Amino acid sequence: MLQYHHFKELDSTNAYLQRQQSERDIRNWVVSTDEQTAGKGMGNNGWESEVGKTLTFSWAVDVSFLPAARQFLLSEAVALGLYEALIPLIPVEKLHIKWPNDIYYEKRKLAGILINSTIKANLMDVSIIGIGLNVNQMQFQDWPTHPISLKTITGEEYDLQPLLEQIAEHIIKKVELLKSDPVAIEQEYLKRLFRYRTWADYEVGGEIMRLFMTGIDQFGRLQLVDAAQKAYSFEIKEIKFVL
Repeated sequence: MLQYHHFKELDSTNAYLQRQQSERDIRNWVVSTDEQTAGKGMGNNGWESEVGKTLTFSWAVDVSFLPAARQFLLSEAVALGLYEALIPLIPVEKLHIKWPNDIYYEKRKLAGILINSTIKANLMDVSIIGIGLNVNQMQFQDWPTHPISLKTITGEEYDLQPLLEQIAEHIIKKVELLKSDPVAIEQEYLKRLFRYRTWADYEVGGEIMRLFMTGIDQFGRLQLVDAAQKAYSFEIKEIKFVL
């Protein structure tokens, strides 16, 4: 049973749960806020959100069944759950998962995911999943990710709490599927992955390279080849998508 906790303001929902984790059992806590004063994205990038217009929440999930070496599976499952929750709302043919776990509408960022995990021995323990989804916000700074919101796409206003609960339901199903059929998660993730099995431009070490995306390895590293079939493997922050 999920326990929902809402605050008018927090520095960061992920940081709040991390502080609580040292004092109590936070599994199944879902913490949301109207305003994050120090919200973070992947690689400590900032997350822009207008007060009360963006869905910002974190969720402590028990993933003690998952081997630590396969923790990227959780990232895939969460991204898929969020993706599927959005399918009824916007045109699915324009919706993508951008590696490693951002949700994009065409070439514009709709949502971001940040996961902080604890590990015991060779298994995962509790993972704190932070999600920022642009919902009713209409104006954004000129970030390189070119943010977009649900309201920008559809013109409709959304009630944040029911939307949060719908997203949680979809993510729960995907995390549960990891226990019985992780291969299905991997296959579905690739099916939804932006630029999978296509040629595109990427920035690597300050240079633009034309590369073909072949997939993801078991550790979540992006796999690509060039025209000469030379293979490349990239960690997060080692490669940039040219959009």
